[in-house]
Amino acid sequence: MAEPGILLPPGYRWRIGSAWDRPRLRQALQATLQESFPQQTHWDHLETTLDRLFNPPHTPCWWILKEDSGEAVGCVWAGISTDQATNQRVAYIFLLWVDPRHRRQGLGKALIQQVERWGSQQQLAAITLQVYRHNQAALSFYQQADFTVQGYWLHKALSPTLPENHEVL
Repeated sequence: MAEPGILLPPGYRWRIGSAWDRPRLRQALQATLQESFPQQTHWDHLETTLDRLFNPPHTPCWWILKEDSGEAVGCVWAGISTDQATNQRVAYIFLLWVDPRHRRQGLGKALIQQVERWGSQQQLAAITLQVYRHNQAALSFYQQADFTVQGYWLHKALSPTLPENHEVL
């Protein structure tokens, strides 16, 4: 089903996601994370993420398909969150994925426009998302789409601790 008002380049079409898309959504999540973390080999934890967050139509997803083959080449998955500073309801993008073979054709921009459209319909104040600092291509893409940095996601690894009664040899 097409999303009226959001044009795609020739050869592509829209499809609204459903609960049946869970396996495909997991693949897109893994593909996106694998690009940022190529050394990681286990992605079973993504099932827990989907268990917690994937709940269409409350957390909708939209797919861009190749018109001729029906192959999924792009996806955006969003939900509603609350901005901690302003207490406003905002759209949160859990995933924005475009197959590397189909990038730089306006598909990512169309996916963002779809979330903007949906967010406006939901009377949300903004769109938020997380980007890893080392993903300069994504940062540049989002900045070109008028996103601004609102803060930093900080991370500090911890060493596992031994139980207090455990003897160190």
